[in-house]
Amino acid sequence: MKNIKKLSLIILLSVSITSCGGSDVIVQIYGAYEYNCTTDEYRVLSNNMILPFMKKNKWYTKEEFHEAHVEHALEPYKNLPMSDSSLAKITPTREMSEAYLGEMTKDIDCENPQDIKF
Repeated sequence: MKNIKKLSLIILLSVSITSCGGSDVIVQIYGAYEYNCTTDEYRVLSNNMILPFMKKNKWYTKEEFHEAHVEHALEPYKNLPMSDSSLAKITPTREMSEAYLGEMTKDIDCENPQDIKF
């Protein structure tokens, strides 16, 4: 009976120690944004004018960020008859979206994570 209790205690401790090891590394940027170094995701902490297409406290991957950026840019034109070539001229490219993200995260060093302040 003592062996079963000891074995149970050892298993419980090993599971609890293992489950605590995988926390994400999150860096706050100017108190307005956050970047998760572990999952490569971004979010805004409050609604803002610079990135109005990002919902508050929702994590975005690069792909989701680009899709939200495109949807926001095309919203004013959704009921207008336009050719594909005209839409292509006003649709943000993936490079443009990634440039926005690059500006947000350019000072982040995930090897030595520190919040970026003004």
